[in-house]
Amino acid sequence: MIQDLDDTLKELLVQKVPLDPNAIDIKFEVPNKDDWNPKPTKPTINCFLYDIRENQELRSNERYLTRNGTTGTEEIAPTRIDLSYLITVWTTDVADEHQLLGNILKTLLSYPVLPKEVLKGQIVNQSLPLRAWVSQPERTPNAWDFWGALDGRMKAGISYMVTIAVEPFAPVEVRLVTEKVLKVEPK
Repeated sequence: MIQDLDDTLKELLVQKVPLDPNAIDIKFEVPNKDDWNPKPTKPTINCFLYDIRENQELRSNERYLTRNGTTGTEEIAPTRIDLSYLITVWTTDVADEHQLLGNILKTLLSYPVLPKEVLKGQIVNQSLPLRAWVSQPERTPNAWDFWGALDGRMKAGISYMVTIAVEPFAPVEVRLVTEKVLKVEPK
């Protein structure tokens, strides 16, 4: 499922950002100084997944019942999970880096709900739309702490979070009450 979201994010960038997909690499790696310095020879967009946590604001304990004659299917509401990425651009020229980063920012802001045409794998069958947030202050790590933990130099990046629905429990078939007997006693 996480790999499917990576593939979806890559497809969103390839389809919606004005760029030549053959001239740019898209990676999902830890941007540490050993691997990324010197800078790549080809412009590279790096989407580093740095945090996975339950979205407690969207938590639901609801159960849903689908009736089918004398039986039904009971489903538990999915768990909503936030996956947070830091998107950085690596080029040999900072002007190219900022141009590409700006194009990515504009594209991500245009899609608060991920469009169906970019969804990949299990993400295609999500029961709820995939919502995305771009650079929300309360959801963005402190840049000094982030880059310090990676032992690297600070770099401009876009914090991007997608909320997905995870259904850890399979639907359960249940028997339904189909008739009632009422006893009326005279007074």
